[in-house]
Amino acid sequence: MTPKRWTIAKLSGLLWTCGLSGVLAGGAGCKHQLFMEPADHHAALDKGLLARLETSPHETVLPMIAPTGRPPATVLDTNRPARYVSLKELIAIGMESGNVGGGQQNNPGLVSDLLPSFNGRGTTGTDSIRAFALQPAVAAAEIERSLSKFDARFISSLTWNQVDNPTLTLQQSFSNGDSATLSNTLAKPLPTGGVAGITFSTQYLKLAQPPSNTSFVTLPVSYTPRLQFVFEQPLLQSFGVEVNQLNANHPGSLLIPGFRTTGQGTEGILLTRVRLDQQRADFDRQVNTHLLNIEGAYWNLYASYYNLAAQESGAKQALDGYFYFVKRAGTGITKDSTIYQNLAQYERFRTLVIRARDQVLESERNLRGLLGMRSDDGTRLVPTDEPNLAPFKPDWNVIFQEMTVNRPELMIIRQDVKARQLDLLNQKNLRRPDLRLLTSYDIAGLGPRLDGANVTDNALRSLASNQFNNWSVGIRFEMPIGFRDANGLVRQAGLNLNIAVVQMLDAERKAEEVLARQYRQIDTTYKQIETNRSQRYALQRQLELEFNRRVGGLFAEQDTVAFLQAQQNLAQVIADEYAAIANYNVALASLEFAKGTIQRYNNVTVGEGPLPDYVQKKAADHFAARENALKLREQPGDVALPGLPNWKSEIDPTKPLTDASALPASPYSLPPGVPAGSPTLPPARESAPEPSPKVPAPLSSGTGTISQPRPQLVPADATPVGTTIRSTGTVVLPSLTRPPVQ
Repeated sequence: MTPKRWTIAKLSGLLWTCGLSGVLAGGAGCKHQLFMEPADHHAALDKGLLARLETSPHETVLPMIAPTGRPPATVLDTNRPARYVSLKELIAIGMESGNVGGGQQNNPGLVSDLLPSFNGRGTTGTDSIRAFALQPAVAAAEIERSLSKFDARFISSLTWNQVDNPTLTLQQSFSNGDSATLSNTLAKPLPTGGVAGITFSTQYLKLAQPPSNTSFVTLPVSYTPRLQFVFEQPLLQSFGVEVNQLNANHPGSLLIPGFRTTGQGTEGILLTRVRLDQQRADFDRQVNTHLLNIEGAYWNLYASYYNLAAQESGAKQALDGYFYFVKRAGTGITKDSTIYQNLAQYERFRTLVIRARDQVLESERNLRGLLGMRSDDGTRLVPTDEPNLAPFKPDWNVIFQEMTVNRPELMIIRQDVKARQLDLLNQKNLRRPDLRLLTSYDIAGLGPRLDGANVTDNALRSLASNQFNNWSVGIRFEMPIGFRDANGLVRQAGLNLNIAVVQMLDAERKAEEVLARQYRQIDTTYKQIETNRSQRYALQRQLELEFNRRVGGLFAEQDTVAFLQAQQNLAQVIADEYAAIANYNVALASLEFAKGTIQRYNNVTVGEGPLPDYVQKKAADHFAARENALKLREQPGDVALPGLPNWKSEIDPTKPLTDASALPASPYSLPPGVPAGSPTLPPARESAPEPSPKVPAPLSSGTGTISQPRPQLVPADATPVGTTIRSTGTVVLPSLTRPPVQ
């Protein structure tokens, strides 16, 4: 695996979604393999972003251009066309260009607004998933650097000297003149710590005043070719393949001048591989956090829409009540104080509507931030997935075992313990003396020229005749007295190992406690759905009876306070019920996060390497085309949880819940004497989500089934909730459907 492979894989959109199966890397396991467009794939290679930035460094410092489109929505300007999105589509978008987010496990779904900060040598603090995807490539490059210390070296040198010293002795006559040395060495560092090398050198000498003594061979010009074989090997310190995979640097050579090892600054091959495994696990941790935040933000937006629908429905009921008592006051039946009491109720709901709208906008902003989407694209995101509503009871022993195996945080700390163990072995190696075996064998030749047929004149022929041979064998021993530095390093490595073990045990305990909390939250959030739903049913019955009394003329004025309080309670319990539904779905995802299996839960697989040529589309583009091609709306049956009655919806399902024509109109006209500035709602725009087309099959409850990816936990008797009350006294529930996309 090379850094380029990681770069291509991540920049090309490492995480992909495959149809209904999920998000897969490289198309593995897909029925229809999906990929990016050829132009996008080409842009992710060397001629893409990196090459352009290398040649145009000034482009990055130019300020961004202000958008010319529609500004972001506010509570007074929420009219934006709906963009219906499923959770799978958003996961695909988020995995390609999103941000991990700042939400914690106990409060997922929050985007991080922190900008990168300067640390003195660069900037840190980004949470872009594409930036995190490049981190394993950096770690893989460290492996290449650490392996390079065993690469063969070619060392070549050429020197020319001229010496002109006064000659006092005969010996100095052999040094004056011109001399040159050409040397070429091929050296191979060995995995055992030794070095083997071959050196071919030629020495040229031209004497200025050759000696005239006849006892010497007179060669004014001479060439001395030499072929030398060198082998040296440490015998104690740094001896062996294992220890040299731990050492950051190669022991080097004492016989080959100019020999230097590469890979300086790395931790050694084995330790660097451990760091790569940790970096991959950390990337998995970032992906897990990203998936949990996307799910949290998705269901938070879902609950925010229904909170807004509940408050707007309450405001409509309060307005109808206001008109009702204004009409009664005109006939002298009701006191004026009752009118203002209902007016205050309406104004209270107006305040809650504004808060609910702001909550929807903030929830959408968080979701957009996690997906890397702008808030000024002129659309609003509307969730379409049905929430999981079936009871789910995981087996504690099974999920505990999955947590110990799959949680990436535990993998990181275990790998750190392994790294500390290897470091301790490496430091113990330094307590050995440095004992080296040094050997060399060379063949030399001599001649006045490098060519010619005569062996006495041709220096290369003289070399080939193998007449002159030199060899040497030696041992070099070095040992620090006391080994204080080596003993100190061993002591530090042992203490660091103990610290790592303590951290690992503490991390395992904390991970178990987090899993226990999520295990408990499954039951807690589901029971909250049941209690809120039962409370809603009781309040609906109470208001239905009060409306029947109002229609029958039996409504007493002293019942006004209780009636208004019931209106408030009903709107709040509807919001609480949908908040509990969202929390239950987030709890399911949080349980998978605590186990470390949330990628499998969302059908996400992280891969590496070159991507196949036959894959054609990005996952997000595939989902967009698929959603437009499918029938996006089917009418589900009106159902209820066990023990609760069924409620039929009388609201037109093809219209948004906050559309004025979809809400029941007030039967009361504005009576005389009501001022022209009578209370009106701010323009309420489409705010309630219309969920997905069909109810998936339920997953039977039981134990040991928690490893199934994205279980569809919607039973056939789940009640769609979102309540309004007609002025005729009929309690109705809006159907959880949405209009088809044109």
